Amino acid sequence: MKNDKKISIGGKIFTSLFLIFILITPLAAKIITFSFTGTTLKEDLKTYLQWKKYLEDNSKFKIDIKFARTYAEVVSNIKDSKSDIAYVCSSTYTLLKDKKNAKLLAIPIINGNDKYYSDVIALKSTKYKSLLDFRDKIYAFTDPGSTSGSIAPSYKIEEYGYTIGIFFRHLIYTYDHGESINAVLEGFVDGASVDSLVLTQYAKKHPNDIKKLRVVEKLGPFTISPIVARSNLNKKEFIKLQKLFLNMHRTKIGKKILNHLNIDKFEKPTNQTYAKIYKMLNFLKDKK
Repeated sequence: MKNDKKISIGGKIFTSLFLIFILITPLAAKIITFSFTGTTLKEDLKTYLQWKKYLEDNSKFKIDIKFARTYAEVVSNIKDSKSDIAYVCSSTYTLLKDKKNAKLLAIPIINGNDKYYSDVIALKSTKYKSLLDFRDKIYAFTDPGSTSGSIAPSYKIEEYGYTIGIFFRHLIYTYDHGESINAVLEGFVDGASVDSLVLTQYAKKHPNDIKKLRVVEKLGPFTISPIVARSNLNKKEFIKLQKLFLNMHRTKIGKKILNHLNIDKFEKPTNQTYAKIYKMLNFLKDKK
């Protein structure tokens, strides 16, 4: 009987200590994987790490940042639930939406609107007047899935009756808008098609280099690259994440991060249309 009593008392003590441990030990934070594509500049890494910290400090999430090597990798990661949210190209979003793999989470507003362009760039000393003037030249695209860095210029070339595969003397893919800009500056290529927003961001960081370049032609405008979430993300988590983005410009640290990225604020998706991008993608698909 005495032994039974000791076991009973010991069991109660163990149970009490276990409950106290549970109560004082915080639950493991939910991990949210945030992916980025070549729409970002590598030299903004410090700002993206600050963004990660901001999201963590203002939520109970642990944020893992993943930089994808290609746009296709982001599509695959969202589809396979290896990424929860992503800052993607507008054409990447349309592909994800078509397969019902993603939904819009937040729309960046830059310079007061939700539009951007495909900028055809060359050295200031050149005399090109249009994308079509680069026929038989060496040219740089970013990623095959990039609206501004591949799809828009390919669409224009094919629309004018040329074949993209033989239009340029050499066509290279840099997989990064910043690398495309550098390729033009270094004379490695005659011209390149880049995201107008990335070019603006690059100009802020390299004011002397940007003076050596000029925009030959602007294609667009197109609806801006959004923040998306995988379609099967928990609804409560989706709402919490969306609020984090929508409130960034209302906080001192959040606003500082946005200023570094040249973003005014994030807004809730409303009536944004990606019809132009669907049109280009379908046109190019029919040409294959």
